Amino acid sequence: MIMSRSAEGILPATRFAVDAYIHFVRDRSPLEAIASSLTELFAPNLHEERISGMLEHYDFINPGVMTYFKRRLEQALRDANFALDYVKANAKTPAERQAVCNALIFKTNVLWVQLDALYHAYVEGHVPPGAFVPAAS
Repeated sequence: MIMSRSAEGILPATRFAVDAYIHFVRDRSPLEAIASSLTELFAPNLHEERISGMLEHYDFINPGVMTYFKRRLEQALRDANFALDYVKANAKTPAERQAVCNALIFKTNVLWVQLDALYHAYVEGHVPPGAFVPAAS
């Protein structure tokens, strides 16, 4: 597998979860794909916590690295509001509303897999070969 430099060091479970999410939004209906992004409703507060926590606790993180999360402070709420309006306008049947719920559950499972992988690798200390390893301070 040829990886771009930006993909080097990604945990295998994270790569698997992201690939599953990409396949989900590609293969499902637009309603389900958009509904899966409703996790963004909670993102602005989470991104603020992530930015301050990472800058405080990790020497290898600097403000420039956090650019993505800083942009998401404004973008996430706008994106989530669009998604919520779209879902409310287009999930008309009980089956469509159930599909919306299932899409959101799927997305939260994708996020949990990523968190589990991070915990296993960096808290429990089971970093898989080829994954990012922070430099010792």
